[in-house]
Amino acid sequence: MSIDRLCAELRDYYDAHSFSALGGAAYRPPVFDTLDDYAATHPELSAVQLKAAQYEIIADTFEPVLFRNSPFYSEMGMKVAEYDGVPGLGAGGWLFKRNAHLFRDASPADYDQYLAANRHGIHLAYGPYADYDHHCFPYSNVLENGLERIYAQAETALPQCSNREETQFVECAMRGLLAVRRIATVFGDAAATARDETGDPGQKRFLGMIAETAGRVPWDKPRTFYEGLCTVWFLHEVCASIEGIGMSVMGHLDRMLGHLYQRDLEAGRLTPGEAYDLICRFMLHTEGKLDLNKPVDEAYNRHEQGDVIILGGCDEHGNEVCNPITFMVLNAHHELKLIYPKVHCRVTQNSRKDYLDAINRDFVSGRNVIAFLNDDGLIPAQLKAGKNLQDARRYVAGGCWEIILEGYEHSAGANCYFNLLRIMDMTIHGGPEAADTGVACNGIDAAQGFDDVYRIVLDNVTRAIRHMCATMARNGSIWPMVSPSPFFSACLADCLEKRRDYTAGGGRYNPHGLPLGAFANFVDSLLAMQTLCFESQHCSLAELLRAIRADWVGYEALRARALTTPHFGDNTPESNTLARRILNDIEAGTRGLTNERGGPFQLGLYIYREVIGWGKLTRATPDGRRAGDVLTQGVTPSRLHRDQAITSTINSASALDLTACPANSVLTVSLPLGTVNLETLAQLERAFATSGIGMLQMNCIDREQLLDAQARPERHQDLVVRLYGYSARFVQLTAEMQDEFIARTLYEAGTPSVQA
Repeated sequence: MSIDRLCAELRDYYDAHSFSALGGAAYRPPVFDTLDDYAATHPELSAVQLKAAQYEIIADTFEPVLFRNSPFYSEMGMKVAEYDGVPGLGAGGWLFKRNAHLFRDASPADYDQYLAANRHGIHLAYGPYADYDHHCFPYSNVLENGLERIYAQAETALPQCSNREETQFVECAMRGLLAVRRIATVFGDAAATARDETGDPGQKRFLGMIAETAGRVPWDKPRTFYEGLCTVWFLHEVCASIEGIGMSVMGHLDRMLGHLYQRDLEAGRLTPGEAYDLICRFMLHTEGKLDLNKPVDEAYNRHEQGDVIILGGCDEHGNEVCNPITFMVLNAHHELKLIYPKVHCRVTQNSRKDYLDAINRDFVSGRNVIAFLNDDGLIPAQLKAGKNLQDARRYVAGGCWEIILEGYEHSAGANCYFNLLRIMDMTIHGGPEAADTGVACNGIDAAQGFDDVYRIVLDNVTRAIRHMCATMARNGSIWPMVSPSPFFSACLADCLEKRRDYTAGGGRYNPHGLPLGAFANFVDSLLAMQTLCFESQHCSLAELLRAIRADWVGYEALRARALTTPHFGDNTPESNTLARRILNDIEAGTRGLTNERGGPFQLGLYIYREVIGWGKLTRATPDGRRAGDVLTQGVTPSRLHRDQAITSTINSASALDLTACPANSVLTVSLPLGTVNLETLAQLERAFATSGIGMLQMNCIDREQLLDAQARPERHQDLVVRLYGYSARFVQLTAEMQDEFIARTLYEAGTPSVQA
């Protein structure tokens, strides 16, 4: 059956409800007025009670939007098209918007310092203290139990409550579960009416499927593959619409739904062709919300959306996940030429050839839309962080790369990136930042040896990180008073047992990511000082500092010498030893810190578009960077060093103890298109898995094609590249983003081997 009509139907609706069409940041959902009136007449209610009322008012007032060429239901018509739950662009954000001032009210001085550090490029302040984005709904818990059984768990928990707060949480969780049940029922009733009114056979069939299913699912657990897909999509979208938290993950589909597909097939209820059609329509709903033909600077969030599907890897018991659903999703993504949903493929050093081939056909054709997650690295990192093995095996990655144990935690993985190189900058250049941010850096001018330099710089880094984390923990603890999420929490393991919202630490695990940016620049800067000033004594520390403070102007020869020193990525003992020491010392210096929900901060090595934005704010550094140059991403080496051997790059990262980074560690590489094939890419991916690196972002590109696309974009409309955790059409990028991408190191596509 043709899906063209569905594409057109989605496009018509979402074009009219896009961020720009509804007024951009000024958009205010009409239901906000009703909610404001309710709050004004009920001043005695707590935040969690207001959230439960928000659920109910939305459930009672929304008008369901049915796409008649799709069997899926979720669009409530109360948000902008691109909305994933982040407060402000949909009905679910009302309570957060109403109470967000409480974060600042807790300590205006802390709040102003925290935001000032963001402006100065020291660390990110994405949201005030708490990461309200980058969530994964606890799909597996609902698929296994249905909301009905979760409601029964709440009924059991209610008489066990020991105080008013616990009682209110459980009661409001129950109200949320019932509101979601009502929302599904409204969709079912609307579909039944529409089915009876249409004469189109195909539409009648789809509307009939919704009418028959929505009254039961997800209140009952799904019994068929179709019902499983409905459960996932409905919860992903409806939780965003009513809860006001960003839903970034569409789930580990082949693990969650493979058994339902097999059961349907054996019972004769479903054919492979029918299942494939369902998957195509399911996936089209994500990209249908977006207009990816717009230039990124005219689009919401520069075309970055969180929605990601996870495939492959293993299940809770360690069994390999690779089944017909795996290949159907990969085939649909490839044949429909989708960018969204993102696809993250979990791999190991023993991944099947046919699985890797199905992934890699996109790369050999120049379609750079898939990222790799490493079971052999990420699961051990979760275990080292104190998590249960079966729970760790259920990891997914949020919108870009944030590791979450699905069903057990919200990892808060992307709201406080930390700029290591900015601390190096402030150590050398000084400046007024300390007055605004509370981050003061001691200088190194009087250092007598490299050990002194190292100690001062690492002390500055550790002190700045601890200052940021303490501020977040101290003030972020009021999150439950700002916008608790009792419906989401009820579905998350242990919240009902603890009788506590996830925002208050009710999850089984309550980590907060602590991602470090510009790691390679930072390592290279210390290596340059060690080599030039204390080992070869090519120059004094004072002379090197003068050159850096002059932005290397007049010191070109010294800069050239700095660029020849050992550097991260060259796989030499000098660089590997120092890089490992730095990461170990940062981990030791931040171990034991407690976050806003009572859990640990967990390290990561990645940043987002800050590679450009923070680069502009970071002055010259000892690695040879000039002021304003881009920063390094994850464990990717600096482009100031044009090493072209992928083996050295992987081995340098492998020399780190990346089990210290349960939040994730990301390697981004570009390979020359036309010199790679399925076999060489599979060898690279197995080497990546052996290395312990958490995530691989890969591009296969032709640099001449990229340059031609800049000059003649009309010829390259389908050229897609992987950027900073997401993919986009190259011709829609800004000139700055295009230049940054083209300037990345192009590695040789040889046969990689990883050191034991």
